[in-house]
Formats: sequence, structure tokens, C-alpha cells
Amino acid sequence: MEYVFGPKKDKKILRTKGTSHSGLSGFHTLERKYPDQTVTDSFRIVGLLDSKEDSEGNCYDWYEIDQHYRYTDKFTPCKEEIKGGIEENSDGLFDVASLADENSVCIEELAGMISEVEERLTALEA
Repeated sequence: MEYVFGPKKDKKILRTKGTSHSGLSGFHTLERKYPDQTVTDSFRIVGLLDSKEDSEGNCYDWYEIDQHYRYTDKFTPCKEEIKGGIEENSDGLFDVASLADENSVCIEELAGMISEVEERLTALEA
């Protein structure tokens, strides 16, 4: 079944297309998964506006809806890819962390040397 949401004048409309009429009523939650995201629509059917069939056997229904909320999840479909990237690069991240630790020791030693030089220069100027 194909679902298309859209406005028509001052109403929110849902059009369905399928091999039979949809016969919707009440509250519904529709989840559609795509390679890069999952879209979840929640809505309430207010009433059926029209029904038609075409020459190819497709059935169309138009509904007035309200309380329509859409949630788009772009993280979950990519979660495994992100996890794989983290695992693949974890050795590199560890190397960077190790270099940062080594550099912090060198920076502390340089700061100590600079302090000694400053003390000697101050002593010579006095």
C-alpha cells in the first residue's frame, strides 16, 4: 500500500493507493524504512473523502486526517556502519591518545626549562 500525506485547502489529507481499498478508521502508526532513515507517521482518520479505481486495477482512497506527527530516525539505519567505523579505527584512536600523553610529558618538561631560563635571565638583570 502506498501512503501520501499532504494538504488540501484547510485540511490535512492522506491518499492511499493499493490493489484494494484501504478502509482505514481511527488512529494509525505507519513506519517506512529506507536505506538511510526510518520515517514514522502517526495520525487519526477523521473521515473518508473519496474512493476511486483506475483502469489498471489500482484503488485510491482519500482521507481527512488530524493529529499527524512525523518522526524521522536517521541514526538507527547507520548505527552498524558507525559501530564498524569505530571498531575499525580504534587502534588509530589509541595511537592518538598515546601520542597526546607523550606530548603532555614533553610540554611539561619544556615549561620547566622555560621557567629555569626565565629565572636565570631575571637573576642576570638584577
